[in-house]
Amino acid sequence: MNKMTMYWVAVASSLYPDTSAEQLITLKQIQRKHEELFKDALTQSLEQQLISWKRRYSNPKVPAMGGSRNRYLFRTKDGHTPDPSGGFRLYKLSDGPHDSTDKSSGPTCPPRDEVQEQFRYLVDWYTSSYRDLPFDFDNETDADLAEASIDRSDLPLTEKISLFKSRRGQGVFRTRVALAERNCRLTGTTALHFLTASHIKPWKHSTNVERLDGNNGLLLAPHVDRLFDKGFLTFNQAGECMIAPEAIDVCHQWHLSGMGHRPFSPEQEKYMEYHRKHVYRRWIPAT
Repeated sequence: MNKMTMYWVAVASSLYPDTSAEQLITLKQIQRKHEELFKDALTQSLEQQLISWKRRYSNPKVPAMGGSRNRYLFRTKDGHTPDPSGGFRLYKLSDGPHDSTDKSSGPTCPPRDEVQEQFRYLVDWYTSSYRDLPFDFDNETDADLAEASIDRSDLPLTEKISLFKSRRGQGVFRTRVALAERNCRLTGTTALHFLTASHIKPWKHSTNVERLDGNNGLLLAPHVDRLFDKGFLTFNQAGECMIAPEAIDVCHQWHLSGMGHRPFSPEQEKYMEYHRKHVYRRWIPAT
């Protein structure tokens, strides 16, 4: 393996199997893992090539954009890497909105046949689970940028207000969701004031039409909404609940066994298909 691939393996080994979008590791952790696996210290030049300390923003009005041009880069929580003391993680497909226009189109991870056989499970894990995992900032940077874009647009004020309310599951969106859903699918709760109108396809990834579409929402109890929003559970077309392995214990503790299965309408299913593919956490153990 070349030095860059060895570096990738060291970071992937530190993150595996936890696929949390918020998990970060420090440069010291990366250095220790590299020495543990390969009995060799990282060179400073390689570190600087892979983790850029300098800001490279293509758009100063959008400071979340930028970072190193190298797509082997490990990203800080806010999408760029100006601080060597910060935490890092592997590049994700969902990092695309944070890339500057001069970023190269290199691979997000090394080809499988270029990795030593004992580490190939990391490539399998990355391609099947980690790289597609939605990166949901705690401060919802992506959604904030989308909302700012709406605010700057020429949309009528009433439509802007409806879109802003829909982000929080309020207004016309909540009313429309209640026409398609009558209760929480896992707890059975029917009292609307105890339920959250949750977007199936995340608000920040939806078009303005989808943000107000009642078929793009579920009525969920707050703790179920949290699990659904973070991708710890989803539903198949028949309405059966699918739980990510790392959330099974907490679902048992919360007695979330699911009520009667209720299939989704074709209009709802197109959004559920997106949730299963892009939001739900698929986790593959080592073989």
